[in-house]
Amino acid sequence: MNTAKLPLISPHTGFSLLEMLMTVAILGIMTSLALTWFGGNGSDVRQARDQRNAQSICSLCQVVNAAGYELVEDSSTGLDIARKLGDGITIEKGLMKGQVFQLPGLGQEELEGAARYISIQGGQVRYDVGGKAENGATSQNGQS
Repeated sequence: MNTAKLPLISPHTGFSLLEMLMTVAILGIMTSLALTWFGGNGSDVRQARDQRNAQSICSLCQVVNAAGYELVEDSSTGLDIARKLGDGITIEKGLMKGQVFQLPGLGQEELEGAARYISIQGGQVRYDVGGKAENGATSQNGQS
């Protein structure tokens, strides 16, 4: 009967400590470069967060207006409206009496960031995709 011979395993197979350390060091360098390359400084992430928050604020403003609550006053800015919605608005009359509309969980930084994308035109709160609204100020000429 023929028996297959297994190859002899050398006692020196595997990686040495130096080879493993070099591999880990190279992977660490590549990871730090990749995080810097893809992560950036976070300004894109903050901008996307502020735009999303501004869209949520504008959507909630439309719901509050539909419920019969006049949210926009003559001297209102986007930041004022965002703060009101952060605190919560209770409808006092009509079919939605007692209903509370609130956008909780937004800190001062998030509110100020979102206000850059909120403009007020014709008594209505608008989302300004360009972020040209200065601190959520009311547009005087009807354009943001």
